[in-house]
Amino acid sequence: INSQGNSLSPLTQHSARPLSKTNSGIMLTLWELVVVACLLAQGTVMAAPSRKNFLLIAVDDLRPMFGKSFGVEEVLTPNIDKHFLQGGGAAMQHSYVQIAVCGPSRASILTGRRPDTTTVGVGGGAAIDLWCWCQRTDCRSDELFMTLPTYFAQNGFITAGNGKIFHPDACTKMHVPQYGAEFAHTVGDDNRSWNFGTYGVEGMLQQPFDEKTEQFSEEQFGTIPGPNYPEFNGTIGPSWMKSPLADEQQTDGQLATNTLERLANFSRAGVGKADGRPFFLATGFHKPHTPWIVPEKYFDLYDLDSISLPPNPRVPLGFKEENWHANGNIEIAHYANDVVPFNKTVFGFNTPVNNQTMKELRLAYFAATSFLDAQVGRVLGGLDQYGYSDNTVVALWSDHGYHLGDTNSWCKMTNFEKATRNTLLWRIPGQAAASQGQNSRFVEMVDFFPTAVELMGLPAIAKCTGVDQPPTVQCLQGESYASEFVPTLSQSSDPKQNTFSQWAYPVLQSPGAKVFRMGYTVRTADGYRFTQYVPYSLKLFRGIWADLAKEDDFELYDYTTDPTETVNQVFNAKYAAVVTKLKAVLRNQYDP
Repeated sequence: INSQGNSLSPLTQHSARPLSKTNSGIMLTLWELVVVACLLAQGTVMAAPSRKNFLLIAVDDLRPMFGKSFGVEEVLTPNIDKHFLQGGGAAMQHSYVQIAVCGPSRASILTGRRPDTTTVGVGGGAAIDLWCWCQRTDCRSDELFMTLPTYFAQNGFITAGNGKIFHPDACTKMHVPQYGAEFAHTVGDDNRSWNFGTYGVEGMLQQPFDEKTEQFSEEQFGTIPGPNYPEFNGTIGPSWMKSPLADEQQTDGQLATNTLERLANFSRAGVGKADGRPFFLATGFHKPHTPWIVPEKYFDLYDLDSISLPPNPRVPLGFKEENWHANGNIEIAHYANDVVPFNKTVFGFNTPVNNQTMKELRLAYFAATSFLDAQVGRVLGGLDQYGYSDNTVVALWSDHGYHLGDTNSWCKMTNFEKATRNTLLWRIPGQAAASQGQNSRFVEMVDFFPTAVELMGLPAIAKCTGVDQPPTVQCLQGESYASEFVPTLSQSSDPKQNTFSQWAYPVLQSPGAKVFRMGYTVRTADGYRFTQYVPYSLKLFRGIWADLAKEDDFELYDYTTDPTETVNQVFNAKYAAVVTKLKAVLRNQYDP
């Protein structure tokens, strides 16, 4: 029976297991009462009275092309639109990640450091075993980067989290898996961060697991059923499917329920109210990451014949094939229903996937986005229900953007606009009216940490000097833009004119290339993107700019005349001055 009292429609007997009793009711257990009492009575730093709370909603693979918030009303997101765009918040139209893939981007966001400093993701998409946020120092306890939730915990906040915040299964050197050697969500977390409750609750919501692969699927993919389930004969399964399960039975639905329980528990104990200690609560939703297996009603919102196709389904004119193969196409192509349409005999650099498949995949992604929107609505409705809306800063971000056939690209792992531009929304009590709605300020996700710190009145963390500082130096590489929302704040920087991202191009994934290269890219506020492919040292974690004569190529896109990146203008004499200028800007950022 679900929360509305309706009977379930189980896909199989074990895929609709009841929630565990420890998470099935909104009540404080004796243990929780003791923990809350202790936290309220003592802490590393006692919080000042009436300090605001912070709710972080992290989302996987959500591109900022949906609803009224981002001007793409084909993709239905009424809850996000209501609570942010129409609720006094801001939808940041120009937010960019530093690297467009899950784990490395999250490491950058949560440490406030760029990928060449964290060293996470610089080996390329195939090096997923090197996605631990603290891998630079082998996660030695005295040489860890400061992370966002840990900083809140050390400054008097009650901190709790669930779902995908850090990348799961990434830090085997730091944690011992709770459920055996194969997998655990906390293997990837910063265990200093959470001082209340259990983090990574997916593995505890439905027990027992018939197979350990089911736990992996639920925690890694956020899908029931998911890859390697018996329903799919132990295979990766399809990239999309209409699920008969209710919202509350899917992983993200369970996470929303768990978040509501935590809010109820906080409210009952007085946390985050009046003079009680404030909370930092993080919830990490998995959708719309593949596979797009969500309740059928979300598919029913869309008509296949009416689904749009990308305006630029081919690679840009003047774009090199050696820079195409290291992208995210492989992620979608290995699902059972996509093997044929993505087979290299019919799909390639000059041959996009057929329109029927493209529409089916886009519809499934849209459905997963609408499902995600419903869970966000449940959580933000909980803020209203428990009296937290007026004293809680809310931020929703995705770890990167997403390709749905544009530039003949799928998923992420490129330096194009669709991959590097991410979803970012803010809602802040007392937010300046001028900052509300669709906000066009250019920001980087490396700026998120210092902005959150300033908004919450925490002690500022110094900005790093030079291009790198080790974890033992507590500093941040981004800049606060908190005064955009609260003009009286004084630490914020002027609006950025340039944002920077990168993606790796190993030789084995770059036919014709002779050396491992890093694609460094700058996106400018006046409408350009310039990308340069630089030989890269995996020992120094730096581009070798002095060796540019060995391997050197460029891209330039003019979004004022070509918003969908159809032509690489780098060899157009009309843009010679722009190219010269942006070459200097890019090198000054990474090799001053």
